[in-house]
Amino acid sequence: MPDTAAASVPDLAGWGIDLSRYSVFVPSDPFEDRVGPFFFHVGADTRAADAVHCVLPTHAAHANYAGGVHGGALLTFADYALCLVAGRAADGGTNSSFALTVSIACEFVDAAKIGPPLEARGEPLQVTGRLAFARGRITQEGRTIALWSGVCRHVARAKAMARKEENAPRHIEASAAPQVVPAGFELFDKASAYSRGIGPVYVRREENGASLVQPTSPHMCNSGGALHGGYMMSFADTAITRAAALTTDMAPSTISFAAEFLSAGEPTAPITTRVEIPRRGKSIAFLRGLLEQNGRALLSYSATMLLRPKA
Repeated sequence: MPDTAAASVPDLAGWGIDLSRYSVFVPSDPFEDRVGPFFFHVGADTRAADAVHCVLPTHAAHANYAGGVHGGALLTFADYALCLVAGRAADGGTNSSFALTVSIACEFVDAAKIGPPLEARGEPLQVTGRLAFARGRITQEGRTIALWSGVCRHVARAKAMARKEENAPRHIEASAAPQVVPAGFELFDKASAYSRGIGPVYVRREENGASLVQPTSPHMCNSGGALHGGYMMSFADTAITRAAALTTDMAPSTISFAAEFLSAGEPTAPITTRVEIPRRGKSIAFLRGLLEQNGRALLSYSATMLLRPKA
């Protein structure tokens, strides 16, 4: 995989990282380009622990309400790291396979700041004919920010790209049509910088939860032309945060998040989700939801959130 162009490489020398030795995905990934850029370096033995080093330079567009890095950005970075660690273990570093997340779990250990880069490393656990299992961590300036683990399905990259080309004409035609937000939803005009950078979100308060809708567009896709896993988890993280805030009137932050990917989404119609809060206490809430598109289930997710009094 070719090195990144020198003009596009941030200077991270102050953190001991020389990004001129790192690469970016080729072909480009629209959602990762939107959120990133993300960089990676792969060692000689791709099945060894910590052989893959991923870097995300942080900036203001990653911010949550508190001014730290948004949980959706961390989930996207965890998904990126999982797919690289698992995918490169599966294809021996040749970039001949395309890794698709089947499931992922992430525990948030500490808050991440805007400014210092985030780093991710991982360990392949098992590679089979179709699946690859891995786990790892996200750090910032030596502090552990999050722990992640997951399963990817690996397919031939040539096959994934051929499918993208086959679907492209239909996606182009469908994405040109206006996407209608159902009645009863209001624009969430106080969304965080990270959420605003992705696209408008519409919310409807429900009994013991909330429903959210977001129109989709091509910048929300992966390099294969389907909705990016990090994008869908970012939308889900926004949904659980908003549902918890509306229901509890407190300031929520995600402690843990788990997701199962049920089917691929397309940039042709809005995605919707209904968040439920099966149980909550004075400082902890448990949430779950299902992300759908045109009545088809895309992502099942659950989360645990810490509740604090609003400042």
